[in-house]
Amino acid sequence: MSSNTEEKNVRNTHEDRMGTNVYSADDNKSMHKSLNGEFILYQILLERILSGQQQLKSNEQSLLKYFQPDEKSDKEIMTEFDQTYHPTKAIYWYTRESCIYKILNKALRTQNTEEIVPFGPFIKDLNMQLSQEHNEFTKQQQTPTIQVYRGQFISKDEMNRLKSGQGQLISTNSFLSTSTNRNKALEFALSKPPPNDELTTVLLEIDVDLRALSKPYADIKNLSAFKEEEEILFMIACVFRIDKVNYDEGTKLWMAKFILCSENDPDMKKFTENITKELKGQNHLISIGNSLVDMQKFDDAQKHFENIFKNQQINDPIDYAYAHHGLAKVYEKKGNHQLAVENFDIALNYLSKSSAANDHPLFSQCYNQLGLIYSSHLKNSDKAFESFEKALNTSNESLAITYSGLANAHFLKKNYQISLEYLQKALDNSSNLSEALQAGTFIEMGKVYTAMNKQEKASEMFDKANQLQAKDLSPTHPDIGYTYTALGLMHSDHGNQHKALEFIEKAHQLQLETLPSNHPDLAETYQNFGDLYLKQASLDKALHFYKKKLEIQLKTLSLSNPSVVETYDIIGNVYLKKKDFKQASIYFHKSLDGQLETKKVGDLSLSKGFETLADIHLDQHNEIIDEKILDKALDYYLQSLQNQLETKFLEDYSLIDLYKIIAKIYYKKRYLDQSLLYHNRLLDCYLRKSPLNQTNIDNTYKLIEKVYLKKHHFNQSLSYFNNHRRNLSENQFEHIDNIHFEKRHLDHSSNYFQDIVNKQLLKYPEKSANLNNIYYILANIYYEKQYFHHSLKYFLQLLKNQSEDFSLGNLYKAIATIYFQIEYWEESLIYFYKLIQYQLQSQTTERSAIDDTYELIGKVYLKFDYSLNELSKKKENLSRRDSQIDNYYLDQSLAYFQNLLNTRNKIYSFAEIHRIIANIYLKKQNFNQTLFHCQTSLDNQLRHKPKGNISIAQLYFIMGDIHRRQGSSNYALKAYKKALHICQRVDSHNHGFIDSIQNRIRLVRTPVI
Repeated sequence: MSSNTEEKNVRNTHEDRMGTNVYSADDNKSMHKSLNGEFILYQILLERILSGQQQLKSNEQSLLKYFQPDEKSDKEIMTEFDQTYHPTKAIYWYTRESCIYKILNKALRTQNTEEIVPFGPFIKDLNMQLSQEHNEFTKQQQTPTIQVYRGQFISKDEMNRLKSGQGQLISTNSFLSTSTNRNKALEFALSKPPPNDELTTVLLEIDVDLRALSKPYADIKNLSAFKEEEEILFMIACVFRIDKVNYDEGTKLWMAKFILCSENDPDMKKFTENITKELKGQNHLISIGNSLVDMQKFDDAQKHFENIFKNQQINDPIDYAYAHHGLAKVYEKKGNHQLAVENFDIALNYLSKSSAANDHPLFSQCYNQLGLIYSSHLKNSDKAFESFEKALNTSNESLAITYSGLANAHFLKKNYQISLEYLQKALDNSSNLSEALQAGTFIEMGKVYTAMNKQEKASEMFDKANQLQAKDLSPTHPDIGYTYTALGLMHSDHGNQHKALEFIEKAHQLQLETLPSNHPDLAETYQNFGDLYLKQASLDKALHFYKKKLEIQLKTLSLSNPSVVETYDIIGNVYLKKKDFKQASIYFHKSLDGQLETKKVGDLSLSKGFETLADIHLDQHNEIIDEKILDKALDYYLQSLQNQLETKFLEDYSLIDLYKIIAKIYYKKRYLDQSLLYHNRLLDCYLRKSPLNQTNIDNTYKLIEKVYLKKHHFNQSLSYFNNHRRNLSENQFEHIDNIHFEKRHLDHSSNYFQDIVNKQLLKYPEKSANLNNIYYILANIYYEKQYFHHSLKYFLQLLKNQSEDFSLGNLYKAIATIYFQIEYWEESLIYFYKLIQYQLQSQTTERSAIDDTYELIGKVYLKFDYSLNELSKKKENLSRRDSQIDNYYLDQSLAYFQNLLNTRNKIYSFAEIHRIIANIYLKKQNFNQTLFHCQTSLDNQLRHKPKGNISIAQLYFIMGDIHRRQGSSNYALKAYKKALHICQRVDSHNHGFIDSIQNRIRLVRTPVI
């Protein structure tokens, strides 16, 4: 095999996928007119290329600069092309195996207009060279007709379009290379199987009347890079008629016979007339964008329109209006309805400014589409009716569309009779429409009668639609699928699911044979199948069809498109019915991700998405009790709340359910301060709601009561904003507001529960167990409010009542701590020692808890300011048993703190430990040890604070008292003077302490006789 033949086979492999587009006259007058979009696109595109309108600016015409390839060989080829290309070498360059051929053909097959444009001059040269060769070729032929062949892969979608389009026109979207040798074409078609399930193989047979006026074709053997074999090359967008399509069982191939179509062909002339009429007054550059929309290439269409604006390719205001109208349609299809509205409004603004646009038909088109968006998507019926009214008041060539839009708006509001009246008006104004389009109005009437539960009347409308379609369309036209679908849904609404499935299946089979696999009609049919099976509780079948719908949607729509998001929700809900929480959460998460891309923060649909995921995780947690899953649920609820607070006040009544569930989860997780916070938020909502609902308020306080009763550790504060003040908002005013919020609710709670106690005390004695819970709640609330005497009162009462519901240790700790807060040091020590006794007797107490208590005892001793007179009085008042108990706990404390001197601890400094020990010895009236430890603490502190501080002054004062008691007046006076000197320097406002020192100095200097 020669190298040229090998290259030729490689080239055939690259181009062996057919790119065709059918133009159906039936489609053009039907509800499936958009199926002709690709055919129209290539006719317009080629016209612009050949007229020189579709090309790059002169400074962008280098292919190397435009494509910037990575491969070295591609760079070399493009450099050669840029430097050596000449129009007479166009066919040579096209047939040469290179990146030029590959990029161009791929761009043509995939409708990539951005990559087609750089080749504009090249395509124009190819057309010119083919035209020249065409003249020579036809002169040399012996007969007026020839037959050419091509074997190749074709997508099953294209094959369906060929089968359903027999008798219609077809065009190629790239150059078509054929052979006069049928056997060779057949051999190539049979040489290998299709590479995937989306492709099949076809043998094309094309009859060519050499006398017909058409786009050029010719034998390019003499100009080709492959000169060994004959090759008949047809220009892009050559038009053929589909004569016959059949499957050959012998070869297992599809056989398609085409006839080259003359420009004088009646159908071709009619197509040209229709296009001219439809595009009248419209820039063809804009028409390309509209064709891309028809082809469901929404991203490409958006980019196309944006490039028109960016590159300033239009100047006329009407062109700008059409371009924004086209961009609005893109946004509508992509589900961004707000941007669609904005662009329709911009289009209307351009029309209003143009003097040439008076009574322009685009006015009514914009208003009609605005009406549909407002009614069907934005749910703003007032705006919808206003838009349709404006459409009626303009020069309206499509009154039927306006009346149909009004009918739809009223249908959505369930104004069925008014909807029917407008549909009748649509029919009355549809004389300029085909019977196929009029059938659509009867289908809509049938849907209204179905909603009105008038099945007989609905069937009558569907029959009329069917009769009109039979007159105007082929029996297999996809429009008929709409009638089948409407009949199916009618039967479903009346409970006949079997009959419904029968009609939906008819629609489905028809669509499979006539529509591309990504067509939205198929997606809608799969939705209907899913809905029907869901009604029958066949969840797996429903899932199957919903997923097929999703598969189709994702071929043309983004993950964030509202239609895709809706399908994710549908699938998620089916999984919920199956109790498959994992799969449900996957699809609802996809739904939320899609919405987060398109919705603004604060949009309530985002909160709904967060709450759906939260509910799923909460249900899942209830099934398997997994703390991590509960955390996820809580996180989603909090995200929902955060999102809603972008547009709502904290006390908004709509937040009550969210506050309830968040508070409940925090309670379940024992995060009591956060649970209380959200119960208080809930209470705020109720308190600000007029009129007050006392039942709701009482029920909320019952929940708050449970939170306080769940609090088993006295030192666990329930003030969330105080507990987390370092980690919360940097906004100082916001933090202050939050603190005030908690204080306000502490006041509310104390008043509420105090009122309950007062009422209960009228029924029960003070020691009644019925009051214990309220005592405990009030004790904690008053402690949070720092009403220590009130708090102490209720803790002491609980202790008297000897309630088994509350830990004795917790009560001792609470009472000791409150005495510490109000500087009742002796009483504080008594209850801390009771706590130590309780802890030592309890087998469940951990050593760390005992250490914690000793740390608190240490803090008391650091605060102690004993006078020896007071100590003597206390000693005298102690009974022998109390004295023994007192000494026992003092010895225990000494042992603990002396042990601390030999260990590392992060609580107390060396000086503080000696001071604590000194105070314990002082309490034991062991004065020599007191002096020793005071002096040790002093020495240590003076090394760091040579000028002294109030702590050092206090130590000197204690030492002075001991020296005075021991009769060492000089030492006492010296200590008192040092204390006075330090205190006057560092704490001159502490008049009480200064007076005490000065009084001691006078006593030493003037002994009592």
